[in-house]
Amino acid sequence: MKLGRAVLGLLLLAPLVVRAVEPISLGLALAGVLTSYISYPRLYCLFAECCGQKRSLSREVLQKDLDSKLFGQHLAKKVILNALSAFISNPKPKKPLTLSLHGWTGTGKNFASKIIAENIYEGGLNSDYVHLFVATLHFPHASNITLYKDQLQLWIRGNVSACARSIFIFDEMDKMHAGLIDAIKPFLDYYDHLDGVSYQKAIFIFLSNAGAERITDVALDFWRSGRQREEIKLKDLEPALSLSAFNNQNSECRPAPPSGPRPVSGAPPHLRSPAPSGVLSPLPPLPELGGDASAGAFCGRV
Repeated sequence: MKLGRAVLGLLLLAPLVVRAVEPISLGLALAGVLTSYISYPRLYCLFAECCGQKRSLSREVLQKDLDSKLFGQHLAKKVILNALSAFISNPKPKKPLTLSLHGWTGTGKNFASKIIAENIYEGGLNSDYVHLFVATLHFPHASNITLYKDQLQLWIRGNVSACARSIFIFDEMDKMHAGLIDAIKPFLDYYDHLDGVSYQKAIFIFLSNAGAERITDVALDFWRSGRQREEIKLKDLEPALSLSAFNNQNSECRPAPPSGPRPVSGAPPHLRSPAPSGVLSPLPPLPELGGDASAGAFCGRV
């Protein structure tokens, strides 16, 4: 901060000394000062957005944001808070953070991803390091699937090369053309490097309406029995979610082998407010997210 003030002070005083200093010498001096300023990362990041969070992620601030902005979502708050806090605080994660948010439109999937982005980058969704893809907008034509896959892989690789803490949000996954998700899968696994690039600090968020019907039945069962929505736990959703995830007629999803990799790090469920007419369902849910947040399986198309 002191160095920044010194640089700014020198720039402000420059017009006052320009008559007393030979122009070329003054220009070279100012160029040297500016070069030093730009090459000093901490100082540069005071005035421009930089890769990685500008401020350390605060679990308390994140929890406050979730409590004040994401209403009626006790399960989602818990999973997002624990998964994101643990991931950001880990200097050497083994794989990217991958969150899969499923449920009806209006259950808070996009809003949850917005809160996540804002707690990592001050620019939030407008940050240069946050990339939003909408299936029907960015990948509309099935005939271009090969081109889309090549472009998507190049985009992910290029942006993670420039910033390891890049965030990629994919909306309307239930409308994604079959096979396109295969282009993303390699980046989600336990690789130290792929073609010289590490993706272990990146964040992938997938939003989908798939699977919500079965979760609605679970929520309605609680409502009909007179139980409060806050009584619903992740374990109550797991059987229905497993069925909806792996047996969706519009899905090419296949369960991962029991000993195979589990690319999804977390799957926060949301309940539609105020009536339990729909929820945001995990794919599949984590077992209370107590220790290793690597449970879950990822579908080729959901």
